[in-house]
Amino acid sequence: MYIHRELEKKIAPFVKRKEALSIIGPRQAGKTTFIKFIASELERQKKKVKFITFEKRGDLELFQNSIEDFKDLISEYQYVIIDEFQYAKDGGQKLKYLYDTAKVKFIISGSSSLELTFQTGKYIVGRLLDFQLLPFSFREFLSFQDKELHRLLERRVNTDSFFNFDIKSGFGKQINKRLADNLEKYIIYGGYPAVALSATEQEKKKTLAGIVENYLLKDIKGLLNLATEDELIKLSKFLALQIGNMVKYEELSNASGLSYKETLKHLNILEKTFIVKLIRPYFTNKRTELTKNPKSYFIDLGIRNFLIDDFRPLQARNDSGAVMENYAYNLLQNLGMASGLKYWRTKSKAEVDFVVEKQRNIYPIETKYVSKKIIGKSFYSFIDKFKPKTGIILTKDYLGEEKIKNTKVKFIPLSYF
Repeated sequence: MYIHRELEKKIAPFVKRKEALSIIGPRQAGKTTFIKFIASELERQKKKVKFITFEKRGDLELFQNSIEDFKDLISEYQYVIIDEFQYAKDGGQKLKYLYDTAKVKFIISGSSSLELTFQTGKYIVGRLLDFQLLPFSFREFLSFQDKELHRLLERRVNTDSFFNFDIKSGFGKQINKRLADNLEKYIIYGGYPAVALSATEQEKKKTLAGIVENYLLKDIKGLLNLATEDELIKLSKFLALQIGNMVKYEELSNASGLSYKETLKHLNILEKTFIVKLIRPYFTNKRTELTKNPKSYFIDLGIRNFLIDDFRPLQARNDSGAVMENYAYNLLQNLGMASGLKYWRTKSKAEVDFVVEKQRNIYPIETKYVSKKIIGKSFYSFIDKFKPKTGIILTKDYLGEEKIKNTKVKFIPLSYF
């Protein structure tokens, strides 16, 4: 069963353009399934498509050892789709040559290893467009978990309308409750396709264990040239217990047994391989942002919950606020805000979860996972200082709107987007 991905809509306008396309993301996020779907859609449109995987030794050796023969092989096709491209040695140079000399549209995919994201991209700057395929979003999860609710959301709530969301287009209490119940199921085991599609809790845990052991340990250990993965696991578990908190490098170093320099290196790899994401504080002085401690979040909450071995329902946990703040980060990332996403914190410890800079406007975003209207003192402080036109408070199932001075504050359930 193929689950339609939101990336389909984002990538569609670029499939007919000249530039090569690169689909990157963590292993097991569904990249191979996704590009096979793209291939089948192109074939349905009567396009000539060649699908190649560099896991197949013969295809990889032909590409690496005889690029002219490889070029001859693909010359009759309109589209060439190459999976597991990161296995190719000097792949970027060879792809640049093919791009410049063959009248073929290339779509490549591979894991988020540094070899693919950096070594390929640097050779074909301006010729390669990158797209990320991450684990299922909540909407993608809902598309097979509760198709009726998914159809309702798709009809009523446009994901492009986040800051301009019309409160009148929201739902009543019962629909909001059903959405929240499904969201709470989703965040416990996360969105890795094989996990989300598993039938039982036991299967989900077993599948998560396989992803962590074969990806988090094996792949990242190889990238870091580690003798053992003990420090990596210690670092990951410590981060899992600290989601939404400021990263203090000395604490991380002590907890993991790594030096300061090695701690930074490990963090960088965890971020580049889509395990965690660091966001910086918001300052009007951009130089100041670079010197201040970031906050960390996990790209997939199932991985995070596995690392701390806690799969209890949300209402039974004392970290529910942090979990839903982490989910809010993932939501904003899926909406395309990752690059402009910051947090705000003052010396007096007033703090707003997220700040988005967009078209010269700033938007404070706070997570209050409750069924009533709550506006914290920090949110008022931000409004007083920066006077934004719009602020967002993400709730459990409360929907509403309020004017604070000249700022319109919208209360929107987390499950809507």
